[in-house]
Amino acid sequence: LVLEEWIVEQLGQLYGCGEEEMPEVEIDIDDLLDADSEEERALKLREALVDCYKPTEEFIQELLSRIRGMRKLSPPQKKTV
Repeated sequence: LVLEEWIVEQLGQLYGCGEEEMPEVEIDIDDLLDADSEEERALKLREALVDCYKPTEEFIQELLSRIRGMRKLSPPQKKTV
């Protein structure tokens, strides 16, 4: 949740508007975590931000840094005895 709030705040700065006026930008954290490499994650982010007129590299690198330590949440595994 903290990461999602940070993303919304950063997108507001990149697009120079409040959350209400922001264009539809989809950044799926689970999708990024499923990517096979940092390069693939960065490419997905660049594609999502293609309409942004401000430089996005700093945002992309910071987001990649923040998700690097995360793991996709999966349901707990049942233990068999």
